[in-house]
Order: sequence, then C-alpha cells, then structure tokens
Amino acid sequence: MSSPKTESELKAGHPPAVKAGGMRITQHKTRKDSGGIAEDVTGLTVSGSPPKTTTISGAVPKGHADFPAEAVQSFHKDKPPVTHSNKPVIHIQQPRK
Repeated sequence: MSSPKTESELKAGHPPAVKAGGMRITQHKTRKDSGGIAEDVTGLTVSGSPPKTTTISGAVPKGHADFPAEAVQSFHKDKPPVTHSNKPVIHIQQPRK
C-alpha cells in the first residue's frame, strides 16, 4: 500500500485543483522536451528553391516603378471616420377612430 501522504497529495492520479478566491485555477503542465523535433545530426544542408517571380494581373512587377511611394502612402493613410446622423425617428402611435 502507498503511504497516506501521497494519497492526500493526489486525487484521481493528479494533484488537486488550486483554489483562489473560491474559484479553481487550472495548472497546465509544461513540456520538457521539444516535442520530438531534434537537431539535424546528419550534417546535410537543404538548398532552397530559387526565388519565385510574382505576377500581378498576369504581368511581372518592376519594383517601385509600378507602385510609387506616394500611391502606397495614400493607400495606407488613416481614413476619416464615418459620420452618421443620429436624428431620432419620430413616430407617434395613435389609435384609430
């Protein structure tokens, strides 16, 4: 049989919940290992593929010539807030005659 000290520390095989202010606080276990991902010990290097060209509407962009700085700045500029008129709708319900 196990000692009574370990039985009081464990409930259902795990430590009991911690309470603070009448509420239970969850305690997540931290991972001790990297999850099975180990370092590359073979010493082989993997070469990446050459950079891929992007196309915009079927044409290859020419860098800053296609998108001038002024156009990009105006696109990312903060827009003015939209103002809505908050005029109340006046509708008086009157009985039929």
